[in-house]
Amino acid sequence: MKDHGAQVHQRASGRRYALEFLAVLIAYGGLLALAGFVVDANPDAWWRYAIAPLPMIPAAYLVFASVRYYRRMDELQQRIALESLAFAFAGTALITFTYGFLDAAGLPRINWWFVWPVMGTLWALGTWLANRRWL
Repeated sequence: MKDHGAQVHQRASGRRYALEFLAVLIAYGGLLALAGFVVDANPDAWWRYAIAPLPMIPAAYLVFASVRYYRRMDELQQRIALESLAFAFAGTALITFTYGFLDAAGLPRINWWFVWPVMGTLWALGTWLANRRWL
């Protein structure tokens, strides 16, 4: 039986991560709108390349928040998370490299925006598979 104190700690950690994630999404959305407006209003400005990636500043914080969250997980949840991320990482590499060869053979180039949906989908699938195995 799982320790009640550990369950409470896990839930509190999950709530904190959810709040941090929400704050990042709000900051990201605000900076995305601002950067889009400024870049669109100044299409020939040399500094637009410094403004366009501004939404990634709060997103970078999410890297550290995620690592902190994973460190607080119990060992089984860490194992499930590692397996699902490994599945997503390797699967994304396989798919993108395969398409890279097909691109070299003449298929049209795909925008980089498609990498995250591929990785996110594989991460969800990997999480489902790992949960089936371990839970």
